[in-house]
Amino acid sequence: MSTAHVTAAPDSWPNSAKLLHLFLLSTVSFQMITGIIGWIWGGFPFFWHVTVGEILIAVLLLQWGWLLFSRAGRITLCYLFPLNPAGLIFVAQDLLGLTRGVLAPPGPRAGLPGMMHGIFLLSATLVAAAGLTLLGGFRGWWTGVPFVWLLDFMRWGAVAIILQWVGHVGMVFLHAFTGDPLWNMFKWHFSSKIKHND
Repeated sequence: MSTAHVTAAPDSWPNSAKLLHLFLLSTVSFQMITGIIGWIWGGFPFFWHVTVGEILIAVLLLQWGWLLFSRAGRITLCYLFPLNPAGLIFVAQDLLGLTRGVLAPPGPRAGLPGMMHGIFLLSATLVAAAGLTLLGGFRGWWTGVPFVWLLDFMRWGAVAIILQWVGHVGMVFLHAFTGDPLWNMFKWHFSSKIKHND
C-alpha cells in the first residue's frame, strides 16, 4: 500500500470528506448523548435514538462507499488505516512528538490523527451494526439474535466511543489553544490538487 500526500492547503480535505465527517460527528454525538441520558437517568428517547441511528447507518454506508470506491476516498483510507511501514513510522513520530509536547499537524496525512479517526470510524460502524441487528431482532426482521451479548457489546462499545469522542473534542480545543483551530477543516474548497506518491 502506498502513502499519499496532499499538496494543497493544510486543511485541504476533499469537500466530500468534510461533509461526511460533519454528518458522522453529528449523528454519533446525538446517539452518544441520548444513550448517556438513558443509561444514567433512565429517560430514554427511544424513537429519536432509533431514527437518528438509522440516519447514522446511512451515513456510514456513504462513508465506507466513498472510502472504497472513489480515488480520493481510497487515498483517505491510507490515512485512516496507515498499516504500512511508512504510515506506522509517521504514527510513531507523532507519538514521540506528543511525549515532547508537540501536537501532530492536522490535515490529510498519514499519522496518529488519521489513525485515531480510523479507529473511531471502525468503532462507530461496529456499534451501529450491533444496534441494527438488535433493532431487527426486536422488530422480527430476523431470528436467532444474541440479545444479551449484543447489548453488552453495545454498552462497552459506547464507552469506547465516548472516550474517543472526548479525546477528539479535547484535541480540537488543544489545537485551538495553540493557535491552530481544527474547525478550519470545514472551509469549503472549490479546487484542490491531490498528489499520490507510491
